[in-house]
Amino acid sequence: MKKILLVLLFVYGYVNSMAQIWKPQTANISFKIKMLGATVQGKFSGLVSSIKFDPNDLANASIVATVDAATIDTDNNLRNKHLREKEDFFDVAKYPTIKMKTLKIEKEGNNYIGYFNLTMKAATKQIKLPFVFYQEGNKATFQGSTVINRRDWKVGGGTWGMSDDVTFSIVLNAIRVIEE
Repeated sequence: MKKILLVLLFVYGYVNSMAQIWKPQTANISFKIKMLGATVQGKFSGLVSSIKFDPNDLANASIVATVDAATIDTDNNLRNKHLREKEDFFDVAKYPTIKMKTLKIEKEGNNYIGYFNLTMKAATKQIKLPFVFYQEGNKATFQGSTVINRRDWKVGGGTWGMSDDVTFSIVLNAIRVIEE
């Protein structure tokens, strides 16, 4: 009986110590910015990510995500072309991806604060991204939003009437995969 109990405790400990690896199923990456007082909204698609996140082991959490900059979509083809091609904006031929990589994740109440390096164009700057994590069985949602200064990444140049503040939001639905 003691041997069975020890085996069960070992198996329970092994299963619970396995990394929680999450595979994205859907992602909504959106942004909004004021231009001459009007709000311009847009989104990116083509997210590729690697997510290791266990709410009980934040010291080992790791999130790396990239998005194809050419997927920018503001529901205006002329503006999209301008944003993709112009050196003052995303210049996607030269800078095809936007990348986020965790530095650390902390718990704050029932929520989390992710500290990330965000790379756009040739600039990498640190950002703070508050987010919530909902888990139900092997499914989870990561949802967060923050404000960044577009000038930190030299996006938009000195465009007259454009706010420096860009709010971007991420909603990512994922399933847990077992790491062997």
